[in-house]
Amino acid sequence: MMEKKSAQLCLGTVQLGMEYGIKNSLGRRPVREEAFSILDAALSVGIETFDTASSYGVAEDILGAFHLAEKGGKIVSKLRAGCTSRGEVVGEVETSLERLHARRISAYLLHDAGDMGRIFIMEGLRQAQEDGLIESIGVSVYTPEEALLSARDQRIDCVQVPYNVLDQRLDQCGFFETAKENGKAIYVRSVFLQGLLLMDPETAEARVVGAGQYVEQFRRISTDYGYTASEAAFLYAVLHPYVDYVVFGVDTADEVSENAAIMDRAETAKPLCDALQTAFQDVPQEVLVPMLWRSKT
Repeated sequence: MMEKKSAQLCLGTVQLGMEYGIKNSLGRRPVREEAFSILDAALSVGIETFDTASSYGVAEDILGAFHLAEKGGKIVSKLRAGCTSRGEVVGEVETSLERLHARRISAYLLHDAGDMGRIFIMEGLRQAQEDGLIESIGVSVYTPEEALLSARDQRIDCVQVPYNVLDQRLDQCGFFETAKENGKAIYVRSVFLQGLLLMDPETAEARVVGAGQYVEQFRRISTDYGYTASEAAFLYAVLHPYVDYVVFGVDTADEVSENAAIMDRAETAKPLCDALQTAFQDVPQEVLVPMLWRSKT
């Protein structure tokens, strides 16, 4: 991996609006007071950017009730799928702004990459941008094919992709280079693969058939270099030369501080990242793609 300044952290807020992930430490979404503590913790460690969406349950409402925008938080939100007109798109942006108690959204992303092909949707976003409601237009994608398409689309300012130590498909298809050549900001999410990388190998195999051997290998390499699984998974994304923001979610305020503290080890983690990059060149999609996961139970 090339050397560069570490990516910035972006707190994901799906967990604040709904129960999410296969390793939810609470077994429920945080209550409002707990959510506010998480947001306070993020601001206190210098996190400025927060990722949400209208489809994340009550997440936008929580951020609005916390007055995050007034406290200097930069908000990334997403358009729900299914809009049928340009006016409806602008209306969705305005609704998100009302929920967020914000005047402007830093980046507003398509939640369905297929919407890039719907002219009225892109026109609606452009209108919202011209009206000063949003700063950047982006898209959240799921597949390498969608990622490459968005990287080449001149209407798109930023792209959010799933990326983690086991999943090197975006490196192999040239997405990162293409996106940077076209001036895109890159957000990566799912760096813990929805918590799978933080499980012990036996539990991982029970939850996702075929995952155990890769989780075991990942933990072994991490330990050999003196890092925990969470540190290694986090730093692998943070130190990618083309990643601008790493989106991560938490269930408690303590987890915010723990993840932020990992950044202190970034300067010495390049040998670890190089070893991990070499080790996981061809992990099957049945392990990488949550929609394809099968459990043993």
